Amino acid sequence: MADTINEPHAMSMQRWLRAALGIGALLAMVLSATAVVVREGTAVLITRFGEPTRTATTAGLHWKFPWPIDEAITVDMRRRVYETGQTEMLTHDKKNVIARTFVIWRVDDPLAFVQAVGVDRGAEGKLDGLLTNAAISTLGGHDLSALVSTNPQNLQVGRIETELLAATAPLAATSYGVRIEQVRIQRLALPADNVAAVFDQMRAERRQFAARFEAEGALAAGRIRSEADLRAARIRARGAEETARIKGETAAQVARTYADAHKLDPELYRFTRSLESLVKMTNGQTSMILRTDAEPFSFLQSRDRP
Repeated sequence: MADTINEPHAMSMQRWLRAALGIGALLAMVLSATAVVVREGTAVLITRFGEPTRTATTAGLHWKFPWPIDEAITVDMRRRVYETGQTEMLTHDKKNVIARTFVIWRVDDPLAFVQAVGVDRGAEGKLDGLLTNAAISTLGGHDLSALVSTNPQNLQVGRIETELLAATAPLAATSYGVRIEQVRIQRLALPADNVAAVFDQMRAERRQFAARFEAEGALAAGRIRSEADLRAARIRARGAEETARIKGETAAQVARTYADAHKLDPELYRFTRSLESLVKMTNGQTSMILRTDAEPFSFLQSRDRP
């Protein structure tokens, strides 16, 4: 009798268990069809019958109608790096260069991105064409020396990269919903037939530097020589002036001495002057015969003798 009583109870529990499992499975199916999980670094575009209705950008749980009414398209919003292929282009001075660039980009407008690109795999193709056209037009406005030069003042790589960013960012934002944050020149190469021309240009730049340094050195040397000549001329002028002054003072002193000697004994003065004259007129090999009453020996005769 106990088995008869427990049998209906067990059957009732089984029915409740099956019902709970069915309801749980149904709820799981409804949750899976209507719940949208937005993770960090992603956005979800909700479309209704193919038409976009809203974009969920906040991380967390969001809701939608089940398929085929609503559809969720996940878009990666993180920064990505794309490297373009090697492209040969012409500079302003008609030199061929092979350039390779890379770009840091991310999706800024999920709706515009999905409408223009469709899937992420198509975005890099769009960016490649955009960057290639911008590089051709931008590098075409600069000489080769702006990219490769031994003179740091000629290099304009930073300016060129800024121009590349300005040429690509607005178009990428309006056309593809993409924000380009950085554009950099990754590699530059030269075709084989341009290597010799580049080396010739570098040698010419070195020769220009050497000529400029030589000219500056010659100018400095000329200035130093001019200053030295001017100082020497001033020193010689002061020396000549001092010499003339000393000679003048000496001549005046001699004249005063002679005058004083003449005043003290005029006859002795004339005698000594006569002797000086004889010394000047003769040397060690001169022989002269003079009368005793001739000058200057006349001064040796006694004044008292008649």
